[in-house]
Amino acid sequence: MVIKIIFSLGIIAIMAACKKGPGEGGRAFIKGKVYVKNYTAPPGPFTLQDEYYAQGENVYIIYGDEAGVGKSVKTSYDGSYQFEYLRKGKYVVYALSDDTSSTINSKTVEIKQIVEIKNATETLTLPDIEIVK
Repeated sequence: MVIKIIFSLGIIAIMAACKKGPGEGGRAFIKGKVYVKNYTAPPGPFTLQDEYYAQGENVYIIYGDEAGVGKSVKTSYDGSYQFEYLRKGKYVVYALSDDTSSTINSKTVEIKQIVEIKNATETLTLPDIEIVK
């Protein structure tokens, strides 16, 4: 009897460990575009000089509650990016932007979008991530 209980608990523990959260290994996709706005640098007021979809910009994804970046991709010629083969769960997608609230030109901020894949075969198209360069 004791052996059956221990065996049953072991099976339950193994099944619980097999449950996979956010990350790669699924059939869902997250895609979008990165849009750049160029402003004149201080001193003086910020004035918009140019705007376009960003080619070769890094976009990052964090899987669920993980502390670090799960993966990064570069945007295509038209500013588009895509994270493929994801499982259901929550994700943070972001790109780095110059911080216009800082007088230090080298300071950056993360422009984040928090999303959730609810369907195993879902394709989420996110709004443009607008960054400043």
